[in-house]
Amino acid sequence: MSENSDSKDLVSSDGKDASDSGTRNRVTFDDVLVELGEFGTYQKIFYFLFSVPFVVSSMQLLGWVFVGANLPHRCRFPDEPTDLETPGNFDFVSDTYVSVDGCSYINLISNETLTCDLGYIYDTSIIGDSVVKDWDLICDRKSWRATIGAAPMVGYLIGGLLTGYQSDKFGRKPTFISSIFLLFVSGLATAFVPGFFSFTLARSVVGYAIAGIDNTCFTMGLELVGPSKRTLAGIACWFFETSGLLCAVALAFLLSNNWRLLQICYSLPCIIFISYWWFAPESIRWLIGQGKREEAKHLIQKSAHMNKVNLSDGLIEDMENTLEEEMEEEESRTYTFVDLFRYPQMRIKSVIILICWLVCPALYYVLLLDQSEISTNPHIGFFITCAVQIPGYIFVIFTLERKTFGRKRSQCAYLLLTGLMLIVHPLVPEECYWLRISFSIFGRFCANCAYTVLNLYSAELYPTVVRGVGIGSSYVISRVGTILSPYLLLLGEMSPIIFGSGAFLAGISALLLPETLGKPLPETLLDGERMQRVILPFCKDSDNPLDTIKSAMQSEKSPFKRNLQRDDSKC
Repeated sequence: MSENSDSKDLVSSDGKDASDSGTRNRVTFDDVLVELGEFGTYQKIFYFLFSVPFVVSSMQLLGWVFVGANLPHRCRFPDEPTDLETPGNFDFVSDTYVSVDGCSYINLISNETLTCDLGYIYDTSIIGDSVVKDWDLICDRKSWRATIGAAPMVGYLIGGLLTGYQSDKFGRKPTFISSIFLLFVSGLATAFVPGFFSFTLARSVVGYAIAGIDNTCFTMGLELVGPSKRTLAGIACWFFETSGLLCAVALAFLLSNNWRLLQICYSLPCIIFISYWWFAPESIRWLIGQGKREEAKHLIQKSAHMNKVNLSDGLIEDMENTLEEEMEEEESRTYTFVDLFRYPQMRIKSVIILICWLVCPALYYVLLLDQSEISTNPHIGFFITCAVQIPGYIFVIFTLERKTFGRKRSQCAYLLLTGLMLIVHPLVPEECYWLRISFSIFGRFCANCAYTVLNLYSAELYPTVVRGVGIGSSYVISRVGTILSPYLLLLGEMSPIIFGSGAFLAGISALLLPETLGKPLPETLLDGERMQRVILPFCKDSDNPLDTIKSAMQSEKSPFKRNLQRDDSKC
């Protein structure tokens, strides 16, 4: 990469590079937002429109709890009629045979243990139909069900990286439209496929599409609003996700006897959002970052009209001048995953963010999908687990907006409390039922809060030029954790210790991150470097590390990259 190309990364969003800081008056989009209204009519309308898709994405992803419900089962006995399929007949009592573990039975006369060669009888009293029942994904085929459960996470992993790049390269809006269309097609496909392998493939595509929707909708919502409203914008969208989960429970209750019809109902609403192509705007921040000044100017004027605001004379022109000067200094380039680790401070923050993303979603999904201790009825257990999230979001908004907590301390506290609950819960005696339930629900509450804070916090830490790639990469690493989680649960009593230790590691690491409460969103990589310094105990750090960057940008003899590598910050 050329010196010119590297230098452009370190031009700040306020237009002040290392050589002219403080000598020119620059106007950025954040300045424009202050006059537009940080959460005016324009922002409210389109924030709502880009939050609603979380309803369908959460239904598709976690509706699997009911579509793939693991029903109670036993072997079919030789002496019972072959048409016993009604719910009450699951408790059929044989004089000759007795079920052992659902996968074998004993002949009481010969004392012989037999396998389920005649098939299975399922308890359909609560959930009448599921993928597991149709294809007998139990006993020696139970790993097949785990594979289907992991398939969307694998798709999410791939989609997180590719749609993040697509979002930064081609725009938030085209990425969203292509992802929602793909979710519609793949979601319907899962309802009509004939067998296990095609169903698994369709579910992996569902995961890929959901990654694109979550990435673009969250980023669009955050980029719409001003600094003082980012907490609200970063949290409110997750109310829609919880609404989607509650809708999934309601539909599953009404359509519990036909999983294919249930899956169709999860998929059909996607078609509504394809209409966004004709009226939803592109992200103004993305347009500015791409140098599309006329389109950005048009949307700013449109938002001013909708917000009934008159912008100061020359404000847009000053912003255009700022962009023009920056474009003269910079060449257009595409940012990739490598740029998250190109410079010292961005490198440290990226590693810590990815550690948190490896742990947080794994905790969230493991605790969300396991409701066995809360209730034997999956509908009730899932409803309670989801309902706990709503006060969690309200509490998160309260803590994030308080300087006493902010983003950093909130992230740390919620992770440490989740880890504590995971480790302490198994030590509570079985006799203390309500205490175990309380610990379990509080652990879910803290895990949800930690996950909610992380979505906002990491988006604020990544500069605009790499925000799509950064969030996409975070989604990728999060899927690694969620894919590994079911296998870690197989370790039995060790699994709470492993998950709890991971929560402690992520919580302590979060203390090293800079606070972002009330700070403007970083636009360029230099903005990221200029944030509060992250200094590790084993690293040597200079008083002003940007002096090295300044020297590198002003030097015509030595390559910029080589100068940057000689920065006194050795991490």
